[in-house]
Amino acid sequence: MHQHTKSVTHAIVVHRGIPYEVERVVCTQCGRVLDERPVSRVAA
Repeated sequence: MHQHTKSVTHAIVVHRGIPYEVERVVCTQCGRVLDERPVSRVAA
């Protein structure tokens, strides 16, 4: 077991045909997504 080292990344995901920008908190050591939240809707 290790201490997760957080890194914030932004990504575009499509949910039900609508693109959204999401902010992901990812561990830099193991790559596990620790948190994910939508930031805004992206213009098509």
